[in-house]
Amino acid sequence: MRAIYRAVVEEHLSCRQITKRLNASNTSTPTGKNDVWQLATVRNILPHRVYAGQARYNYRRPVMPQYRKRAEHQLRSLKTGRSYRAESEWVWSEAPAIITVALFEKAQLQLRRNAATARKLYQPTSGRYLLRTLVKCGECGLGMVGIRHLSTCKQYDYLYYKCSGHAPLTVGRPTKCRAPLVRAERLDAVVWQALEQLLRNPRVIPHLHQTWATAKQQTLSGLEAQQAQLLQRRQRLERQDQRLLDAYQAEILTLPELQTRRQKLAATLQHIEQESRQLAHTRHQSVQWQQVIDNATTFRQLLGTNLEQLSFEERQAIARCLIGKIVVTGEEVEVHFVLPFDSTPRVAPRLSQAPEGTPGHFYRLRLAHLHMPLVTGPRTATT
Repeated sequence: MRAIYRAVVEEHLSCRQITKRLNASNTSTPTGKNDVWQLATVRNILPHRVYAGQARYNYRRPVMPQYRKRAEHQLRSLKTGRSYRAESEWVWSEAPAIITVALFEKAQLQLRRNAATARKLYQPTSGRYLLRTLVKCGECGLGMVGIRHLSTCKQYDYLYYKCSGHAPLTVGRPTKCRAPLVRAERLDAVVWQALEQLLRNPRVIPHLHQTWATAKQQTLSGLEAQQAQLLQRRQRLERQDQRLLDAYQAEILTLPELQTRRQKLAATLQHIEQESRQLAHTRHQSVQWQQVIDNATTFRQLLGTNLEQLSFEERQAIARCLIGKIVVTGEEVEVHFVLPFDSTPRVAPRLSQAPEGTPGHFYRLRLAHLHMPLVTGPRTATT
């Protein structure tokens, strides 16, 4: 840890350079479970005050996440997200200091300087990628980022989607992903054609019902299993409460001890009750497909009649609204539409200044369905 902080303060190294040095020297990772250091690990270490002798507790709490990466039946708890509490609720304590406070403050100053320098050097090249942030690699599961290659004659730019696993240092993996580059204009055309077909003919939505129903049935089975686990936990805590009462009646426990232990049990029971209500709410959610079709038609009408004349920015906004992710595996493309959306699309407030090059009027839409389960759309082969 001292070497990491000295590298920032004395050598003015970036987090990426420090990560490369740690991997080159075969320094063991903090947990010892990973073979290589990850860039995020170094970024999380440097601003942490515990190395300067200040430890904090009770600064985060579990919450229901807005989006889930895993199915609910695979989780032990539904509250997999984290949110920061108010600073007044944080509990500070002393910890063995590894570095001095002065060295820590100098490191924070240098990190701010590094960030300012990076912002000046950063030149975004992802503005012309229709599916930016939506494409995933089917080989390793990582996201694919937009890059551009200059032709041999130095006159033409070719845009590609590249798997983030091509830079193993960035993603903290020991090997490089072998997925090939994907031409951006070809993938954009295939996906937009599928999306355009969905908007022009909403009746194709029920054909996806079988895939969604299978996933829904698996989710219901998982919810029932979680409900049974919560019931077992509740019964076990109730038995513990009864044993505490028996111990108090037998004068094994004093009244203050009984009250303290029962308060802990009551808090745990309340938490279980909240999870049980959330599971029941999720289990009883249903979808009316005719309503989905009507809302898709409304969405299409809000876009106007000239769907083929939408500007690039407009098509990109629509893709982000209606597509959850796009998985590319070799020559195969999976489009995961954000369905079902069972609430009526609404028109958001119009921008004070329309984007440059926008033909006519465009309504930026707000959809209230972005937290709903994903439905896998048809698979289309890229060319």
